[in-house]
Amino acid sequence: MEVMTSLRDAVGKCLAELGKKYDNMLVMTADVDTSSRIQAFKEAFPDRCYNVGIAEQCLMSTAAGLAHEGFKPLTFAFAPFASMRCYEQVRTDICYTKLPVIIIGNGAGYSNGASGCTHCGLEDSALMVACNNMTVIEPGDPAQMVKVLEAAMELNAPVYIRLGREATTSLYAEDVKYEIGKALIPREGNDGAFVCTGIMVHFAMEAAKRIREELGREIRVVDMHTVKPLDRDAVIAAAKTGRVVAAQDHNINGGLGQLVGSTIAEAGITCKLAIRGCPDEFVPIATPEFLYARNGMDADGLYQAMKALL
Repeated sequence: MEVMTSLRDAVGKCLAELGKKYDNMLVMTADVDTSSRIQAFKEAFPDRCYNVGIAEQCLMSTAAGLAHEGFKPLTFAFAPFASMRCYEQVRTDICYTKLPVIIIGNGAGYSNGASGCTHCGLEDSALMVACNNMTVIEPGDPAQMVKVLEAAMELNAPVYIRLGREATTSLYAEDVKYEIGKALIPREGNDGAFVCTGIMVHFAMEAAKRIREELGREIRVVDMHTVKPLDRDAVIAAAKTGRVVAAQDHNINGGLGQLVGSTIAEAGITCKLAIRGCPDEFVPIATPEFLYARNGMDADGLYQAMKALL
């Protein structure tokens, strides 16, 4: 029986174990202890856990100061506040001196749609990609989270990890190798390719399966879990199939689709390209499922986008 787990629950399950491995690891939040699932770490290491209150600017500056003293802080906040409310502190206090602070933005994209536009991070990936020295990760597989966090800790540099709230199953075998900047391919195919991040990878897998069953075509699925640095080789290989649908739970402007498109153009490859993402508008209060479907981002929407290219 496949187990459904959200990314934040997966993070919570491995924090305490990571704390044993890294004795200089700290966990810090902007008053989101419960929603960030840090309880196990807090119980195991109460003297290494700090809640600065609803003050994301203070969170990032304090984390930067502790990083200067040799600690490796993991900071938790909702995605729009982890990026926009404290962008200057992230850019200047953390990225400018390339400090090993890991920023985890929960509720990214439409996944927090029920809370309305103020709590939906549709711009965070673009902002963090624009920060020099920042690595941007958007995982889609809960079983990979311990590897993602270990890789981020070992990078010894600023990292932004954006997480959706949806519960999903795992896409990979337990022993699959995870590497920052190296895309994973959960499904092979040469008739086209989905290049996706986060929850979109799961929708792409469903869409590719349906295309095979109904149209007899094999579509590759590229899990572009690292948005920056982008795996350009994986994008170019996908483009050589002749058809690419790029999808991210993020504003289309500044999102993965534009990064993929510019990579294909710079490589001089002729390729049909469709981009799926959040339209450039504020989010109405609605469920993620409704928003994904309305904007052609769910499994059916990705199926239709690829079918139109075939």
